[in-house]
Amino acid sequence: MAIPSSMTELEAVNILLTTIGEAPVNTLTGNQVTDVSIANQVLNEVSREVQSQGWHFNTERRVPLAPTIDNQIPIPANVSRIDTPDFDGVIKESKLFDLTERSYTFTSTVYADIVYYQDFDVLPDVAKRYITIRAARIYADRMLNSQTIHKMTAQDEQRALMDLKEYEGDTADYNMMQSYSVARVLNRGFNRRVLMQ
Repeated sequence: MAIPSSMTELEAVNILLTTIGEAPVNTLTGNQVTDVSIANQVLNEVSREVQSQGWHFNTERRVPLAPTIDNQIPIPANVSRIDTPDFDGVIKESKLFDLTERSYTFTSTVYADIVYYQDFDVLPDVAKRYITIRAARIYADRMLNSQTIHKMTAQDEQRALMDLKEYEGDTADYNMMQSYSVARVLNRGFNRRVLMQ
């Protein structure tokens, strides 16, 4: 028995097509009929949307960003979101911008938490599945507006999202001490006990 390989972008597009009763295709290159182009466009749209939320698999912590000769830090096109813990930084005009100083100028390396967009083919299977099922529901809604298909795909989408969140919890090794809200409540109880002694 052959071991199934990871879902490809072509397979995902074919899932979208078969959701509305269209025949699958053999390639995504060359001239395509409108349905295939729209399916591919919706898949990419949903992939960007889901990835922009920032998951363990596409987030890197404390990434060093060195300024160029002109003391600016260009941000690559595959960056969805950036957080600079040491100052209030944002992406502006494809460069890092310091909101407090209102400046693009940086004289030393800064560190940032970055959410990256990744190609569909390198995403974890559980993320591919959720993206594909969500895209299939949106695609079917746009193309057919069928309540039956919507209901069926919405249920599948919820199951796939639960699987993705479970995967996130398993692989990211989160614990409640990493939550500011939980830590604040725990510390409040500790401070009250200290005061009562």
